[in-house]
Amino acid sequence: MAKRKRNGRDMIADINITPFTDVVLVLLVIFMIATPMLIQMGIKLDMPDVSRQASSGEKETVFITLFISADGSISLDNQKYPIGKIKPLLQQLTQIDPESVVSISADPKASYERMVQVIDLARAAGVTRYVLAR
Repeated sequence: MAKRKRNGRDMIADINITPFTDVVLVLLVIFMIATPMLIQMGIKLDMPDVSRQASSGEKETVFITLFISADGSISLDNQKYPIGKIKPLLQQLTQIDPESVVSISADPKASYERMVQVIDLARAAGVTRYVLAR
């Protein structure tokens, strides 16, 4: 370290970067620990192929409509049901037509938790094709 005299006092001319290095290394460790926690599990989506057009030989797709209202109640094809009855009803409908598509929509004020519950119920009921609608 180079010292200089000024007005009779010793002055240090170099900057000590050791505390700065310590802070940077602590931040690095924090980010290394926190980053894996930020990665969230998602739902795998298979986007429809727009280039594929329906030919006249294909049968028409049947849509089953689920709507989640702001208060959390669930309507299946415009008829309200308690959440406990949704899974058996979806199982019956998908057994009739396994290629049916469940369209899940929600009121903008509905909770995401309820939306995820309904998606999980649909999966548990054996629904393999569903869409998230507005």
